Amino acid sequence: MSALVFTLKNQPEFTLDVTPLTPENLEGKTLAKIKNLKIIYGNESVKLDTLFTVKGTDSSQIIIEKSTDKLINAGQGMTKGNITINGDVGDFLGQGMKNGTLTVIGNVGLWAGNAMSGGRININGNAGDYVGAGLPGDSFGMSNGLINIKGNAGDRVGDRMRRGIIIIHGKSGNYCGSRIHAGTIIVLDKVGKLPGEGMRRGTIILAKKPTHLSATFKSCGNLKMQFLRLLFTQLANIDGELSIFKKYGPEAHRFSGDLARNGKGELLILQHYK
Repeated sequence: MSALVFTLKNQPEFTLDVTPLTPENLEGKTLAKIKNLKIIYGNESVKLDTLFTVKGTDSSQIIIEKSTDKLINAGQGMTKGNITINGDVGDFLGQGMKNGTLTVIGNVGLWAGNAMSGGRININGNAGDYVGAGLPGDSFGMSNGLINIKGNAGDRVGDRMRRGIIIIHGKSGNYCGSRIHAGTIIVLDKVGKLPGEGMRRGTIILAKKPTHLSATFKSCGNLKMQFLRLLFTQLANIDGELSIFKKYGPEAHRFSGDLARNGKGELLILQHYK
């Protein structure tokens, strides 16, 4: 069977909610039924085939072509399969995702991975603010899963994160890991101001020392932490995209914090390469 491919006919003027385009929603549907699905475009409900050409048969492998940042809610609630998006995509990528793999060959908007509880999100470009974070009023952000960002990310990555791993190969904005309850955030380039502000528990791993660190973090000195060796080995063995972790060793300068909360979190600044 060939992948199910959705190609935008024209660049949309308004936001386009692609929530229905997930493997579990399309499973068992004929091509004719898929083309007649209703999707929200701006403030209207329109037939899918007025905006997309559709071909293919395998609903477990979905490809969206010629995507733009007007597409929102891509991969929302997905529980299985694979979705690949060629181009940019808008806000709420992978919101409520439980399983499967969601890959974007471009940039993404705000709140990627919001309420995510499993699966993997790959972002080959940059991501906006609030990656893996909770919405206003939410108790927590993402509770499990892996988000891998090849480019840069905005402010408040992982805000109120409960579990899971976020990897940023580029730079991260201000307040990275703010208010996190648990989980791991790794930034391999520069980080903005006040990482870990208000964190309760969890681990933030930085390849470069931040320029502004809150006074409520206490230095514990340089340590050789064997769990880092195990973590990096495990990540490097997942696939080739994460093989970069083979060059990192277990030495880190550890800060405990945020002492303004309960001080059970940690911020680790890597000291050496292998």
